[in-house]
Amino acid sequence: MSGPVLEACFALTAGRGERSFSVKVDFKLESGVLALFGPSGVGKTLTLRALAGLERPASGRIAFNGNTVFDSGTKLWVPAWRRHVGWMPQHNALFPFKSVRANVAFGLPAGERDGPRVAELLEELTIEHLAQASPGSLSGGERKRVALARALAVEPEMLLLDEPFASIDRDGRDELIALLQGTLARRSVPAVIVTHDVHEAQRLANSVVLYERGSSAEQGDPKSMLRGY
Repeated sequence: MSGPVLEACFALTAGRGERSFSVKVDFKLESGVLALFGPSGVGKTLTLRALAGLERPASGRIAFNGNTVFDSGTKLWVPAWRRHVGWMPQHNALFPFKSVRANVAFGLPAGERDGPRVAELLEELTIEHLAQASPGSLSGGERKRVALARALAVEPEMLLLDEPFASIDRDGRDELIALLQGTLARRSVPAVIVTHDVHEAQRLANSVVLYERGSSAEQGDPKSMLRGY
């Protein structure tokens, strides 16, 4: 029997002095989508950044599909670029002077940037007509699709999405949720999503980790655990 697609048990402190913030987490994802749920400022994004390799915990272990990428006991640290994850930050981080197509292709080896993969992703996310457009000319929902396409272009073993539908109205959000659901199902890609929206967590995730300030407090089924929110 295969093990969890994600195992995370670590402690991390970011910043210094009065500006420092610590988070301690312990959770697993067997398959599908895991939501890190809670209000702003409780450590969800810091957790996601640690999974991506953008923050280094002080202690603990992180493993994807049984492959350890961080272990304080053995001093193992796999850098972000070798973790085979797709990263979608909250504010998209698109390159303003590159076209949509160039943004999507950015993480690929130079010899693959003009290959079929980018064109297929643009079509799958219904933004093929925007291939030569600049990010500044796009709507909020279109920029989210470009960021998602870029995260998928590297054919990740896992997607890490930080508030992927922030600042999008409810109708646009529902459309993007349905798009993401279909994309994850077609590609069989597990994902971890940071959210403070009950609707998002219940529609997308098959497991949720509830956060209290600075720690992951409880994990379980989204529909039952979020009923009172």
